[in-house]
Amino acid sequence: MIFVDVREPNRIVETLKLMGIEVKRKKLDVADYLVAYSNYVIAIERKDADDYLNSIIDGRFFDQMYNMSKSYELSFLFIVGDLDFGKFRKEAFLGSLLSVSLKTKGKVVPIQVSDEFEFCTALRLLNSQIESGRVKAFPMLRKARVEDSVAMLTAIPGIGVEKARRLLEKFGSIYNIVNASISDLMKVEGIGEKQARRIYNFVRGRIVR
Repeated sequence: MIFVDVREPNRIVETLKLMGIEVKRKKLDVADYLVAYSNYVIAIERKDADDYLNSIIDGRFFDQMYNMSKSYELSFLFIVGDLDFGKFRKEAFLGSLLSVSLKTKGKVVPIQVSDEFEFCTALRLLNSQIESGRVKAFPMLRKARVEDSVAMLTAIPGIGVEKARRLLEKFGSIYNIVNASISDLMKVEGIGEKQARRIYNFVRGRIVR
């Protein structure tokens, strides 16, 4: 599943849906997209070429990259479109890409794509590889934002925001929820045996009805 920040364009959401990807809109405090499966999540920041250059000039850029590297073990920065090197020297652009990797110690990987369709294709491939288990993704760090964890849990059938918060209060992290037994899950207020089994099966990739 891919979580998309509410501020991202509808056209990208529709393209992802046409590609057969399960998409859910949520307000994300860090990053624009979260590719999530079970207790794994990878964060993605999307920047149009002009926005990328402007964010470097106004100082937003490295703060954003720092926040992603502190919240997630692995993130991708996608730069969409061609840059105008009449306004920004190519050497400075290459230097900024190197700085992303160096300053985040490799936790943020910069990638440039030609257009939004290519960006959506990359998300589809990443989502597919994580769900199939072909790529080992990383669990969320303990410092990841609570609201992002709540957003992930609401993807489970029957789990709303309130129950998601109760689960996090009880277990402390998505990792602990994933590894909880059915009896442990039933100790959460409002979670009966049927709902506990749904959660238990869902996080293990089993079909939930």
